[in-house]
Amino acid sequence: MRKILFAFIALSFFAPAFSQDKQPIKVLLLGVFHFDNPGLDVAKFKNADILSAQRQKEVMEVVNKLKAFAPDKIFIEAAPENQQKIDSQIMQYKAGKFTLGANEIQQLGYRLAKDLNLPTLYGVDYRDADFPFDSLMKSANEAGQTSLLSFVQKMIDSVQTAFNEHIQKSTVSEMLIWQNSAQSNFSGVDFYFRLLPAGKPGNHIGSYLTSEWWRRNMIIYENILKNLNGSEKKIVVIFGSGHTALLNEMMKFNPAIQLVGVEGVLR
Repeated sequence: MRKILFAFIALSFFAPAFSQDKQPIKVLLLGVFHFDNPGLDVAKFKNADILSAQRQKEVMEVVNKLKAFAPDKIFIEAAPENQQKIDSQIMQYKAGKFTLGANEIQQLGYRLAKDLNLPTLYGVDYRDADFPFDSLMKSANEAGQTSLLSFVQKMIDSVQTAFNEHIQKSTVSEMLIWQNSAQSNFSGVDFYFRLLPAGKPGNHIGSYLTSEWWRRNMIIYENILKNLNGSEKKIVVIFGSGHTALLNEMMKFNPAIQLVGVEGVLR
C-alpha cells in the first residue's frame, strides 16, 4: 500500500512539469574523435594531423555550421575543477593572446565561444570511475571464455580499422557524421553489454566495468543538467563519441530535451 501511495504521489508531483507549454531544449550531442590523439583509448588510431592547412579548413567548416546552430551554452569534456583555467584561456583567446592547441575543445569550443560571444564553455566531465579492462580480459581468460575474448579483440580491431580508413579519406565533418550515426551509437552502447558474462560465476567484473562506464556518463549528464537555468533554447555537448552514445540513451527519456541529429547540422 505504501509503495502504491508513493508511486501515486510521485506521478502527481511530476505531472505539472510534463504539462507545461515550455519548448524543450534542443540538444546537439557532438561525439568527436580526439583531434590530438592522446592514445588513451584501447584501440590505436591514426593521428588526424588536425593542424595541417587542409584539416584547419575542414575544422572551420564544422565551426561555421555549429555557429549557424547558435547554441546558448556549450558543454565540454573537461573536469569542473579545471573551469577557472578554461575561463582564463578563453578570455586570452578572445583577446588574441592564446594560440589554439590541436585538441577538439580548443579547435571547436574556443572558436565557438569567441565567434558566438559566449562567456565560457562548461566543463562537465567526471573521471573518478574505474575501468578495469585488463582485469576483465584476465577474468575471461581464466574462465575459458574464448568466444568473448575473440569478440572483444575483433571489435577493437574493427573499430581501429574503420577509423583509420575513414580518417584517410574523409573530411572532419564527414568523420563526425559517421561517428554520430545511429549505427555508431548502437555499437557504442551494445559493446559494453556484451561484456556482462565475463569471468567465472560469482565474478561480477563485466557488470562492474559496464556499470562504472554508465555511472561516469550519468554523472556527466547530471553535471549538464545542473548547469542549465531554464533560459537555454539550444546547447551543444562536445565529448568523445563513446560518451555521447550513452548520453543519447539517457537524454531521450527527458521530455525537456529535444535531441538534434548531427547530420542535419553538419550537412
